[in-house]
Amino acid sequence: MTANQNIYRQYAHVYDDSKQIGFSLRMIPYLNDILARHPVEVRSALDLACGTGTMALVFAARGWETYGVDGSADMLQEARQKMATSGVSVAFSQQDMRSFQLPHPVDLVTCLYDSLNYLLGIEDLQCAFGQVCRALRPGGIFIFDMNTPWVMEHGWKEGTYLVEGDQFSIVIQTAFVPEKVRAVATITGFVRRGELYERFVEEHVEQGYTMEEISNALHSEGLSVVAMYDCFTFTPPSAESRRILWMAQRPV
Repeated sequence: MTANQNIYRQYAHVYDDSKQIGFSLRMIPYLNDILARHPVEVRSALDLACGTGTMALVFAARGWETYGVDGSADMLQEARQKMATSGVSVAFSQQDMRSFQLPHPVDLVTCLYDSLNYLLGIEDLQCAFGQVCRALRPGGIFIFDMNTPWVMEHGWKEGTYLVEGDQFSIVIQTAFVPEKVRAVATITGFVRRGELYERFVEEHVEQGYTMEEISNALHSEGLSVVAMYDCFTFTPPSAESRRILWMAQRPV
């Protein structure tokens, strides 16, 4: 769940069509390779900040007992609609990633597409890591990705981007706030409703954390770092990595 309760509302209903689903589709084979490189027996999984449910539904299709947690009721509505035609079952629930609970521990937790960057303070990040640790069985694995401060400074500079579909237009304006190491994306959408268009505006804010800060936060909550990669590769991250894929474990 993001710290801002006013996002992923109207945007949720055009999220997949606005090409955001592309990240999950790219992550699916990469995650397969990660788990092949670091084998772990998975029978149950949680996709934290699951959004429209793409990854959770993939997990369920593998026969895993699957949970999907997100803070947005509208994103979960989209996820449940997709599940209704998928032939699989996921236990979706609306919860805060800093305080969520599961019926029992699972083997794997994922939190993808820089969802953790939406937590704007190190204490919030630690809370989320602590909940993940409690949600994992001993030996369970936590896989997540986060945007780096470098990409926020160099990739989120003042810019404007346009995404169009048959029934919508999305304008994304980005900026970087150096004194806070934060990136801001203002999303203005126009969604067709009959002969008219409904306008919405959402402000998405992400916090940049150093590798040391993330590693320390994991260790403080009882999680051990297993691996770090420049995301979508198996190359160690560098000072100019745009996104880092982390793999951590709850010790046995």
